[in-house]
Parts: sequence; C-alpha cells; structure tokens
Amino acid sequence: MLSCPGNFGGPPHPASFVGHPLPLGERVGFALLELQPSPFAGGGGPPLAFSPAGAGRVRGPTEISGAGRHAAIQAASTPCHAVWVRFLIRGQRNLVDYRSETAMSKKHKEAVQKQFTKTAEAFSEFAVRDSPEVLAEKVDFAKPQAADAVLDVCCGPGAFALAVAPRVSRVWGVDMTLEMVRRARAFQGEKQVAGAAFACGDAEQIPFPSASFDQVSCQCSFHHLPKPELVLQEMIRVAKPAGRLMVIDPLAPETDSKWELLNRIERLRDPSHTSTLRLTTFLRMFEEAALEVVRQSVRRRARSFNRWMLRAGHPVGSKRYVETRKLLEDSIPGDRAGFSAQVQGDDIQIVHHEGMFLLRRQAEGGSNT
Repeated sequence: MLSCPGNFGGPPHPASFVGHPLPLGERVGFALLELQPSPFAGGGGPPLAFSPAGAGRVRGPTEISGAGRHAAIQAASTPCHAVWVRFLIRGQRNLVDYRSETAMSKKHKEAVQKQFTKTAEAFSEFAVRDSPEVLAEKVDFAKPQAADAVLDVCCGPGAFALAVAPRVSRVWGVDMTLEMVRRARAFQGEKQVAGAAFACGDAEQIPFPSASFDQVSCQCSFHHLPKPELVLQEMIRVAKPAGRLMVIDPLAPETDSKWELLNRIERLRDPSHTSTLRLTTFLRMFEEAALEVVRQSVRRRARSFNRWMLRAGHPVGSKRYVETRKLLEDSIPGDRAGFSAQVQGDDIQIVHHEGMFLLRRQAEGGSNT
C-alpha cells in the first residue's frame, strides 16, 4: 500500500510523491506525465521510484491498472520514465469512479491523438508564442486567486496553465495527447515556471478525486468532443463545491444552414472536429448541469486562413488546403458559413466568434444570489 504525504481529499503537490515506491499489482488511479524510452537495467529495486525532479523508472514486468478500467503501464522489456504520476490507493472513498466504457469512441480518440500528435509543433508555436494578448485576456477573465488550485482540462501545450501559474498556488494540466504534454513540459522549462505539472489524462475520466480544485478550465476543446456534456460533468465533479469553472470555445451561427456549412468546413480542415456549438446550446447545457453563468463574453478573433490551415498541418497548396479554401471561398457571397471571410491578397481573413464563460454551481433553489 502506497503511503503518500498530504490529504487525499485534494490533489497533492507533485513533489509529495518523491521517494515513495509503487508496489507491483496495485490497482490505482493515475495519470502519466511522460512516457519515453530510457536506459534500462532489469531486476531488483523498487518497481517505481521518484527522484526530486519527478523522474521514475519501471523495473521489470508490471501492470498498473486504474480501478474499474484498463489503463496501464506495461513494461516487460521496454522501460520508461514516468514523470509525476498521481496515485489513489484502493480503499480510499474518494477514488475516481473509472468507467469501463467511455462515451468518446476509441476511433474518435485515436483521431484526436493522431491530429494533435501530427500538428503538435505548429499548434504549440501558435498557441504559446503568437497570441500573448489573447492569453492574458483569458487569464484575467478567469479571475484567479492566489490560493487557488487550478486544473486545465485538454491543456494542449500548456499555454494557459503556464500563464496562470504565477498567480495561483498551483496548477495542473491534463491532455490525452502525449506529444502535447511533452510540449507543455518543454515550454515550462523554457519559461522556468514553477508550481505547474502536466499529465496525460482523459477528459471524460479526469484522473483526480472529486472536489479537488478551486477552478477547472477547458479551452478550445468542446468542439472536439462527441459528448461535451460528459466532460462538463467531470469538470463539475473535480471542482470544489464553491469552485469555478471556465469554458472557452468557438461559437457557431444560430442559423441551421450556416451552422452546417461552418462545421463542414471545420471538419474538412480537421478530422478530429465534431461540432462547433451555438451560444444557445452552451447556455442550455450549463442550465441542465445546474450551473450559473457568473460572467460571459463573446470575442471576435480575426485570423489568417493560411496560418489557421498550417496550424492544422496543411501548408499552402496541399490537397486539404485547396479543398478547404475552395469551400470557404464558395461561402463568401452572403457569408453563408458565418466566417465573415475576406480575401486579402494570397490569404483570406476569417473570424471566429469565441464564447468565454465563467461558471459556478447554482445554489439550492436555482440561483446564487
């Protein structure tokens, strides 16, 4: 049985795992920060040991399973480094209720991971380095407090988590794509940001106990989720009773024909895209989840079509670029897709309308006053 300092009622600091071995065969909830080949010497020693830097080594064959589901590290002949793993011990009442089946199909998860593994470099460059003013705006919108423990779900290359870290007690980022987690850690090293940790994790099965965080955010990801309401429920679960949620995502037009064409263009550009939601859909989803909108804003984000396509891995002249551009250009008369597209030389300026929502649980009786 793993002995870990700290209160199991909340997320421990990554450093709290230093020096605590994980017994073979234990059923635990966990999230891998990084998995990569490393020098290996089999036999002997603890199965997993942590250094102050957070690096560990699996020695010998082992399988570490999440309670109630198959999520495992298997290391027979291939060793790995596991950098900050979050453990929950069986018998604790606040274990995450991992489900054996997930609403997001395996096929779609693979599509998301394939897309963001392929585009990790370009996506990370634009997300972290090219929009500091937008990032600062999002941090201010979240209204972080110095004592907050923050979780950013679907964190990508860690832009928001690293930006908010200096203003809170600590922040965690989780993403299901390992390459994005590696990028987040690389940017953290470049920026020398303390108080942040990143892990691989499924947004539909967030690898943390209930009521752990003062704020839980998810940005620019709901349009990749077949069932965003399930991820919203997980965000609510891991938030403290008085905690805040922040959801930021593009908004689709309310008109059916524009909604359909906009999403057709988005899916052609990015196969992992499901649907950009309407404002009314978001508000209905929040109401059904018993959430109150504390603060709401819609931002007009103008961007280059060419760079938008490059961010998805499609350079100018590529087959997918040509097909997407033709469909977009055909939509310009009458703004039939709601992109407000304008040709500018060899490029096209497009506009995404981004919804920003700060939320909290409704008090009993239906409102917080």
